[in-house]
Amino acid sequence: MDLYYGCPVYITAGKLKGRIGYFDDNGHDDSGKPIGYVSLGNPLYSREHKIPLKYLREITTEDLFRRQGDILSELLKINYSIKKINSEQIKSDLLTEYIYIESLFSDKYFKARFQNNEVGKFLFISHSSHDKPFARLLATDLAEAGHFPWIDDWQIKVGDSIPESISNALQKSDFVIVVLSHNSIGSEWVKQEWYTKYWDEIATGKVKVIPLMIEDCEIPELLKTKKYADFRNDYNDGLTDLLISLS
Repeated sequence: MDLYYGCPVYITAGKLKGRIGYFDDNGHDDSGKPIGYVSLGNPLYSREHKIPLKYLREITTEDLFRRQGDILSELLKINYSIKKINSEQIKSDLLTEYIYIESLFSDKYFKARFQNNEVGKFLFISHSSHDKPFARLLATDLAEAGHFPWIDDWQIKVGDSIPESISNALQKSDFVIVVLSHNSIGSEWVKQEWYTKYWDEIATGKVKVIPLMIEDCEIPELLKTKKYADFRNDYNDGLTDLLISLS
């Protein structure tokens, strides 16, 4: 998809590699090479940079998630650094970018939770509470792809019966996606969730349980024969494999 005015972009190379900005316009430099005019944050408050067009691509949810963490790490280093030259300007630039990223993330998160898709699979995401940030990230991308992800803190409202809500969601789900990690394989709650769908799979002969791995861990015995979506090294590769399996 071509970049368009106002779209968020990820910078893939150069001195600003890894940063996220607002695509304001495109043009050509003095040598005639195509460039993009990019503000690293809201264009009203941030400086504009000329970036070779080949260094720009559309953002992914993973880009936003990772860049937020990088900015926080950079700000922490600045606070504890002895050298304070230009530190206030750098902090201001980073905070402007962070606020912009937060607005993009919030927009994606809101749409994922409340948009009404007409097609797609109902997906129960079985995960440990310790892996909640990953589960939310995954649910956001699955919803944007047209599916109906179910995670507890999105769907269970105050006053609802937690066991009853989970039971209803499991019965309704087309697939249970099991997030494999050190935390989840030690969780009896997670085990009970995917066990329920696993026996449906045995009875019907149709795939109901899809494992994905986010870190090296011991795979449960009943899932060892299944190919898992691998998110350990590259989130986007793992997401692509998962979406293919759901198509």
